[in-house]
Parts: sequence; C-alpha cells; structure tokens
Amino acid sequence: MERGRKPDPKGVKAARGTLQPVRDGLKTEIIVPGDPPAMPDYLTAEAIDVWQENIGRVMAAGTSELDSDLFARYCSAEALVRLAFKAGGEPPSAAYLTLLRQYAELLGIAGRKSRVGKVVDDPTKNRNPFARNGAR
Repeated sequence: MERGRKPDPKGVKAARGTLQPVRDGLKTEIIVPGDPPAMPDYLTAEAIDVWQENIGRVMAAGTSELDSDLFARYCSAEALVRLAFKAGGEPPSAAYLTLLRQYAELLGIAGRKSRVGKVVDDPTKNRNPFARNGAR
C-alpha cells in the first residue's frame, strides 16, 4: 500500500463537483479484438466499393478495429489505382503498386505468404512446428 492520502472514490468527487473526467479516468474506450474495422466517413464512393469487396477477406485474416485506418488507406489507394487503370492512359507508378502490396501484406490479404507469420491471439496454440524439439 502506498503512503499518503488515498484518492477519493469517483462518486464522492462527482457529488462534490470536483470530478475531472480526463484525470479520473472516466473517458476510456474499450476495443474488443474481434470488432470489425470501422469505416471512416472520408472514403470516396470508389473506396467504399473496395471496402465492401474486401471486408470479408480482411476479417478472415484476423484484422480488427485497431487496423481500421490501415484498411481505409488500402481502400483509398486501391480505388485510385483502379481509376488509373480504367482511364486507359499511363498505368499507375510502381510506387503505388508497391504500396498496395505492402498494405495487403500487412492486412494479410496478399496471398499465402502474407499469412505465414501471423501472431495467434490464443496463447495455447503454438504455430511453431519445431516447438517440441528437444522436449522429449
């Protein structure tokens, strides 16, 4: 137990009128790992189409609400690349295509290789095939 005066309960502070929500910790946001990504309001119509096409694959790969911004950036970049291909002019630069590949790898939707090193949320499951070596 720490020395000194103990903090007053939040109910007492509220009744006294000295409750400070930021310092007293009333404003906390709980993010559950299984929550789906939240679509931001700044996405264009084309990016929303990409979001709807890929949300199932992204959720199956283990993406949660914590990855919402990354997934939104992926959808926006994919929409821009699709528009560039449809325009029929110059194709998008290699930097855009590399960026899309990197985003897809981070989201786990770039093919089998991108899902190899995924961290498992369940600590009882061990994905290391060599975990039993030497423990005989």
